[in-house]
Amino acid sequence: MPPPAPKGPATPPNIQDVFLNHARREKLSVEFRLMDGTLMPGRIKNFDRFAVIVESNGTDHMLFKHAIASIKSPRTIGNYYASHE
Repeated sequence: MPPPAPKGPATPPNIQDVFLNHARREKLSVEFRLMDGTLMPGRIKNFDRFAVIVESNGTDHMLFKHAIASIKSPRTIGNYYASHE
């Protein structure tokens, strides 16, 4: 069996993933502004590289990330990188 590959220098986490994970874990109510100007309140249930699953008004919606202009959180995290470590 070959020896394990050496680990390179730690790269900082993706700030988008840190933000989305924090909002998901804390079950924060966030507000999505879509590219067409639509506002959509909801809670992030899950996400991947391309989409976010949002619970809004009792139903699940899949929003494609390319259609999201911004996501507004009700409070700050403080330090995005420290909260991930």
